[in-house]
Amino acid sequence: MKLKQDKNYTTNLLERIQSFLYSFYAKDLKNARINEVYDCLCRALMEDIGKRWVKSKSIETEFEVYVLSFEYLPGKFIEKNIARLGREDEIRKVLSEIGFSYESIIDFEKEANLGVGDIGIGSSYIISELANKKIRSVAYALRYENGDLKQRIEDGRQVEYSDYWLEEGSNWEHKKGFSYELDIDGRKHKSIAYDIAILSDKADFVTTLRLFQSEPTSAVSYQDFARGDILKAYDEYISTSSINQFLYLDDSSYDGKLLRLKQEYFYSASAIRDIFKRYKNRYGSIDKIDERIKIFANDIHPTIALVEFIRILNETYKLSIREAIDISRRVFEHIAFSITDDSLEAYPVDMVKRVNPEIIETILQIQDELWIENHENQLIRNGYVLFKNINMTLSNEYIFLSKTLKEEKPAPRKLSYMNLGTDRVLYLEKSNESLMKVFTEYGIRNSSVGEILKIKNLKTKSSFIDDLEDVKFANKKKLIALTKEEINPYSIFDVQLSIIHEGKRQLLNALSIAYKYYLLKHNTNLRYVPTTYIFSGKANEGYFMAKETIKFILALKKMIDRDKIIREKIKIVFVEDIDVHKTRLILNASDIYNNLTLVTLDNQDFNMLNAAFNMTNILTSRGGISQNIRGVDSFYKIGESYREIVDDNYFSNYDANNFYYSNDMVKYTVENLIRENYENFPYDFKVIYDQIMMYNDSFRVFKDLPDLASQRSQIEIDYLDKNKLVVKEIDNILWANNFKLDNKIIRNGINGRKTVD
Repeated sequence: MKLKQDKNYTTNLLERIQSFLYSFYAKDLKNARINEVYDCLCRALMEDIGKRWVKSKSIETEFEVYVLSFEYLPGKFIEKNIARLGREDEIRKVLSEIGFSYESIIDFEKEANLGVGDIGIGSSYIISELANKKIRSVAYALRYENGDLKQRIEDGRQVEYSDYWLEEGSNWEHKKGFSYELDIDGRKHKSIAYDIAILSDKADFVTTLRLFQSEPTSAVSYQDFARGDILKAYDEYISTSSINQFLYLDDSSYDGKLLRLKQEYFYSASAIRDIFKRYKNRYGSIDKIDERIKIFANDIHPTIALVEFIRILNETYKLSIREAIDISRRVFEHIAFSITDDSLEAYPVDMVKRVNPEIIETILQIQDELWIENHENQLIRNGYVLFKNINMTLSNEYIFLSKTLKEEKPAPRKLSYMNLGTDRVLYLEKSNESLMKVFTEYGIRNSSVGEILKIKNLKTKSSFIDDLEDVKFANKKKLIALTKEEINPYSIFDVQLSIIHEGKRQLLNALSIAYKYYLLKHNTNLRYVPTTYIFSGKANEGYFMAKETIKFILALKKMIDRDKIIREKIKIVFVEDIDVHKTRLILNASDIYNNLTLVTLDNQDFNMLNAAFNMTNILTSRGGISQNIRGVDSFYKIGESYREIVDDNYFSNYDANNFYYSNDMVKYTVENLIRENYENFPYDFKVIYDQIMMYNDSFRVFKDLPDLASQRSQIEIDYLDKNKLVVKEIDNILWANNFKLDNKIIRNGINGRKTVD
């Protein structure tokens, strides 16, 4: 993918940057500031990308894919685009001549704050992979001004701030010349589109990420402003612009839930109107729309899109509700990323009606039609609109990312699962370049499926194993520099990256560390391999237990750091405000990646794949994608199977109280934590203990603690044998190599048409 350095391109790029500096800043290269050089470099690169974009749009094909997702995690566009254009060497040289380092220009750009977790990683991967397959496609997003919360750790707790990533605007988007007018809660909203180019890995095809922004349809009231009623004057502006302020809102209150629903309606209605507009502009009518397009609805948030799609077919194009349902079932695919109860949205009928009466009327019409088909197809129950049921009944397939979940859930006709891969360029080739250099020296030219397969021949090559160890050590030093903490680079780097959630079980991880702390404290001669436990993740603002978990982890960190003996053996690091850049640095340095998600909630952990591609060992529960592939892996596994947990819950076999008092390890750990002096351990652990007992340890934190402690003891032994550890890492990268955009779903999506591999 890397192009040979081109002197003509270097000269031309330098001239174009200077030309843009004259045009926009009246500056020459000698006195330009970093923001000005960055801006003009982006403009020059967009010229190169724009030509490819126009060419890609002109390709004649009768099929197009649309991706609906509330989240995307593309990382820094400048870094992605330079990597895919293959012009890093020339750009480094140009910037050096101007007097700036390549790294300073990359660091200047803020990451697009359009996502927070697995949905964002997965959605970004899908649209990139569609570009790689040269499939015409558009992914839709909201143009969040602040995106997700900015997390800071202050006084042992998480504090939330806004993060205005669009403060300087975005050099990679352009505003479209059209808009849509939407009625939301009695107000008119103008929906404005902004387009961002998504390059294929070889930069030979471009797809589109289209962001919608809500704006008022009328100006600020002059009369209200003139008489000093400023709040009333700006009332419409505030109401409409609030749609685009933040990614996820605290929806525990009525107002929070209402604003979330407004966001979802604005997003869904904008996207569906745009899809119909594009289709009709191209074909003149909606004939064969179910043969020519496929829409992927990623997770629960775009649910209203299915209803809006049917409403427009019925009201605008005069199809019957039955015909519209049938078309919807051929067009939409629902990918279930989140499966926790708090992610399965249900909204009061009156609230949906308030946001837009036409939507609730269409839902009622759809339900009447579905009732004829099957009395169990209820979209409304007990006064609530059930979004999961809308996706179940109106999509072609309801798709899990975990084979286990598909097999263990009740099986309506459309239930299935699929494999998604990860962006290997972003998370390996341009993230861990020192590792890629080692791969290249041993004949592995890139991260493609065929090239990665070659690594299985290197299991016994001692020089390869030594080189990998050198790379890992260097990456650890980089991570230490990021954290600014005193960390032993020779220690095991044990990592857990995820949103903070009871289902992700950071609490189990922290309890395991607490157990080891007390064991070492009370048994001073016990052998132990130094370990650095690295946490990173954000808790939703209104999620009590998630925020308490962070407090517990930080209090445990403080207690260990103050112990002059134990702190040489155990270290806790919490990397605040995680983003793509920090994620990549952490994964590059990790020895062990933890996926501790409870099996019944384990659907997909994309960083598990990213860690495997960075030559990392995996500690995981017995579900999720660890069960998707039959190939060999070398995971450390904990806990019970999905079926065992379900049966335990059904037959009430597990009693947390009895388990607690009969298990010495759990009781020993908890009692020590509860007895700790607050000055030494500034947290009341009884708050968490009471919550666990109240809900009968529903997330199996106490139940799986002994198993986790046992596996970590085995990891310590294996860590001392680098040959054994690397062989396991090779098994894991070969396992991860099986994951790519599922050919089955692509084949279904294009109705048998051939795609470009």
